[in-house]
Amino acid sequence: LDPGRCTLFVQSHVPAHAELLWLLEATAYDGELRRMIQYKEKSAHHQTVRAALLTYPVLMAADVLLYDVATVPVGDDQRQHLELARDLALRFNRAYGQTFTVPRTITPAVGARVMDLQDPSVKMSKSAAPQAAGVIRLLDPPDVVRRKIARAVTDSGQRLEPGAWHGPGVANLVTILAACTGQTPE
Repeated sequence: LDPGRCTLFVQSHVPAHAELLWLLEATAYDGELRRMIQYKEKSAHHQTVRAALLTYPVLMAADVLLYDVATVPVGDDQRQHLELARDLALRFNRAYGQTFTVPRTITPAVGARVMDLQDPSVKMSKSAAPQAAGVIRLLDPPDVVRRKIARAVTDSGQRLEPGAWHGPGVANLVTILAACTGQTPE
């Protein structure tokens, strides 16, 4: 990341995140939070779930709205969270006056959903085990990334010709390559 263009900080060191979370929770409805896909998927497998799982999307909304951004790049799995942020911003603005910028979603044409390198039927997940071979971590050294890619699941009998890859393993690798090079999968 270019420090001239990006600011990195520890979120918990900025009290405004927690403060805005509290204000936005006062405008969020239980039903809209329970409809969030990640909450529905995780709560379906457990008898009890923590309240933080339910309200985490509101924290994500606070993270976005706090900085008055106009656009937010998201993957397919985060689109619903940004829609919640938009809804909360609009609701807050209607009730209390123009306060928040209502951000627009930008989804990349390629790489909006990257699948696990070892199980390309599921998306790559930050909550996977720390040493998971199917997940590329932001801080993985280049040699570790190279090794994970080299060991990725592929599809036997598939040829790398445009339109010839139909299996999930090769399609995932082609998508990752396209996203990294700025080219189309074809």
